[in-house]
Amino acid sequence: MWKSVILMLAFAVLCSRSRADSPVSDLKAKARNGQVFLTWKEAETPEGTSFNVYSSSKPIKSVRSAERVGHHIERHSARDWWEDPASFRKGKPHAKPVGFIIEDGGKRLDPSGGLFVDTVSKGEEGKGYYAVTCTGPDGKENKKIVPGKNSLRKPVTRKVGELKPIWQHKGKPPAPGAGKGKALWLNLHAKGGVIPNSEYLLFGDESMGWRRGLPFTFSVRVSGEEVVVRPTDRVWINRPHLEAGDGGTPAIWTFWYGYNSKIYDREEMGKGIPTNYTERRNLWILKWVREYYQTDPNACYVSGSSMGACGSISFGLRHPEIFAALHARVPIYSYTNPPGGSARRLAPSCWTGPLTRKVKTNEGEVLLDRMNGAKLVAEAKNDLPYIFATNGRKDGSIPWENNPPFYRACNEARQGCAFWWDDGTHPTAGQNAPEDVKAWTELFKRFRLDQSYPAFSNTSTNKDPGNGDPTNGDIIGWINRGMNWKDIEDKTNEYTITITAGYPGIAYPVKTDMTLRRVQKFTTRPGEKVKVQIGRSKPITIKADRSGHVTIPGIEIPSEKGVRITIRRGG
Repeated sequence: MWKSVILMLAFAVLCSRSRADSPVSDLKAKARNGQVFLTWKEAETPEGTSFNVYSSSKPIKSVRSAERVGHHIERHSARDWWEDPASFRKGKPHAKPVGFIIEDGGKRLDPSGGLFVDTVSKGEEGKGYYAVTCTGPDGKENKKIVPGKNSLRKPVTRKVGELKPIWQHKGKPPAPGAGKGKALWLNLHAKGGVIPNSEYLLFGDESMGWRRGLPFTFSVRVSGEEVVVRPTDRVWINRPHLEAGDGGTPAIWTFWYGYNSKIYDREEMGKGIPTNYTERRNLWILKWVREYYQTDPNACYVSGSSMGACGSISFGLRHPEIFAALHARVPIYSYTNPPGGSARRLAPSCWTGPLTRKVKTNEGEVLLDRMNGAKLVAEAKNDLPYIFATNGRKDGSIPWENNPPFYRACNEARQGCAFWWDDGTHPTAGQNAPEDVKAWTELFKRFRLDQSYPAFSNTSTNKDPGNGDPTNGDIIGWINRGMNWKDIEDKTNEYTITITAGYPGIAYPVKTDMTLRRVQKFTTRPGEKVKVQIGRSKPITIKADRSGHVTIPGIEIPSEKGVRITIRRGG
């Protein structure tokens, strides 16, 4: 207590002294890769102090003539909080402070100093001056400017450019093209985790976080025939996140979506907007990795477990132009509000209380609608990534109630999917699944954006997931388990495919409806008629639906050998 009182008094003295006694000194700036890196020395200040950064095209003598580009910057912001377990786990002791590495192969900064990274936008090119001020625990800002100490005497030349992540390991980073032609796999971690020893660090622009210059890390490793990307779902909010039931730390998880634009101040969050910051960060990461590592643009996948599975659904399905398929273990499909509902996972970071339909996102959509997977699938106009997913009826973290509606939405929309469920809990769901279901963890990588695939619906071997009550329906079951295909020939005037069904104990014949998805050459117009021959049966005429998709109903698969189907134009 006395230490806190002494620091408060010291801060008051600092703020009341002459200009020469600013808590910020030796402000320096370097510009590279479309960003300006500001560093400074920082006097000790009391807990609750934060810092502000101002920018101008002219020397800053008063903050009134400059634009504030950074706010609520934590004390000793040059400290790499990613290297401190206390950032992520409540009750963990702090590690020895170390500074950020802000240049490839460079030395760590002094962790007692300050750091802010400003991304240059169009209209900000040319000479740039910066100044740093501090705001005390009482909310009052010391706006004194001391040229040469907390304000630049000489400008830095600002240029718009492509952002470049900073290599965090010793030695040189992989050369451009290190993953040329390989598949790209985005692997999302569960709640509570971080990715240790990440290869890259980037300071985001204002679209990627509640303020400019927030750091995020990600790992990229070339393994066999794929490039594995593992980002970290954490963001520093400069205050303990006490609202979260399992939180209390200043580096929060976001369920791979985002959070409130004013999350840095609990009292201000009611004026903020839930914003998809984390998704934007992941989009940036994927774009950079694809371009730098030169991965195969048609072979991109996303997967995860628990919170990572939630992100695989909410992020993966929203970007069918990127992902060919996804795998999710115990995901939330839709966020809802009933007692114990899954919306509680978003509420602490997105709003000041339970989410209602009045809460809208930065995109102008009701947040609960935006995060409603069943609604997304039902309204999708594109061919979605093929979905493989498993859930447990006794999962206390992922309420069962929202799962059957999602399964049915996928079936009714005739999107590609395969689901498995059992009576498991959050950690045990799928552990005792049969080997053919466990194989889904690799099978989802067979898909490509430049290859067609069949989506199965109303399959006769499907089980009943029930009405959302964990005791209703088949306790252990599946949808489209064992449905498979081979030998696709996707030509301009003819499409042929062999579809099969098989798993231990399956009973033939198996009936299913098949919808052609992601067709490359045999594209059809809405209402166009085609001739369909199933095995040796007499050809029938099928009409493409309003979206131009061809669905063949009631296909019978007589044995494990499957059945050959031929589709021709001119029905």
